Amino acid sequence: MKKIIVLLISFVSLFFAEAIAQDKVVLLDISHEDKSAYLNVSPYIFTDYRDVVENQLSATFILNEERTIDSDMLEETDVLILLSTLDGTTTKRTRSANEINAIVNFVKSGGSLIVFTDEDRRIDMDAFGANEIVWPFGMEFGDDLPGIRNAGAVSFIGEFIDGRYELPYSGARELFGGIPLSVKDAEGGHVHGAYVQLDNGGKVAAFGETMVGLFIGGVSFEMPDGNTIVWKGEDNKQFMKELIAWTLTD
Repeated sequence: MKKIIVLLISFVSLFFAEAIAQDKVVLLDISHEDKSAYLNVSPYIFTDYRDVVENQLSATFILNEERTIDSDMLEETDVLILLSTLDGTTTKRTRSANEINAIVNFVKSGGSLIVFTDEDRRIDMDAFGANEIVWPFGMEFGDDLPGIRNAGAVSFIGEFIDGRYELPYSGARELFGGIPLSVKDAEGGHVHGAYVQLDNGGKVAAFGETMVGLFIGGVSFEMPDGNTIVWKGEDNKQFMKELIAWTLTD
């Protein structure tokens, strides 16, 4: 009888844990770039996001393609992911001061944010509002770093990342502040990603390069010169799973 009660308690606890996880919402914002641009370089990107968020982490995945982010939208969101554009010369719009304030207040109120940037040729930093979003949390994006094609990056084992994972990296910008998450696996050892956790539970993870956010590790791509390249980053998906899992925790 005692064994049955213990099993019943375990079952009920598991049920409620899953129910809580299912109440969490991960919002991926691509409203500054056409969806087709992402699919062109990483054909399964949105399938991978949905698999990690919904199948593996039991949360709800929402893709925002057009709407301006505001406080009403963020009221229903637990994790906001801002994915860098891929062509800095054709950005669809400029992020407004109201939108930036909504995102900053979201984190200050305990929300979680993951923000990906990239080189100047891929992102208009002013239009994207990247620094205006991370400055209040002691972080800053700097200038472009010397380009090294397909250098790869390596994660640090830490509070919520369990392994020294191989990540994609092929050109990025400087990133200052926060606790390093990953580093370029090439000369210079520049910080690839870093994070901050606020006393109220708010979290920010920032990256000076967007490939890991594209789930591009291991993806084959035909370059403009006709050659085919396979991007480094065999552990891309596992890293993103652990990163998003951390942002979902209270």
